[in-house]
Amino acid sequence: MILEYKLEMSPGGMKCPDWVEDGGYFVNGNRYIGWTRDNPEWHIPSTVTVLTAAELDAKVLAMHTANTFQKEDDDNNTVDMTDAEVSAMVTAWVNART
Repeated sequence: MILEYKLEMSPGGMKCPDWVEDGGYFVNGNRYIGWTRDNPEWHIPSTVTVLTAAELDAKVLAMHTANTFQKEDDDNNTVDMTDAEVSAMVTAWVNART
């Protein structure tokens, strides 16, 4: 399950919530994208947004439009990513967790 969440306060400072199994991706302000298994045995707060793969792709593409994602090319130059490259990155992220 793909989740959009905020960090939680802990005695040691801000941290990823315990109910997020793999988090800290596609940061947008104070919101993060993470993953946890479907039908977990623990409670996930109702304020957390659950996303489909298509919704995540749309969200990340909107982030890319606002602040262009970049990558290194074969000559180690920083270049802008295309929409197709960003979507492929999101798809690979989703596929690695499903």
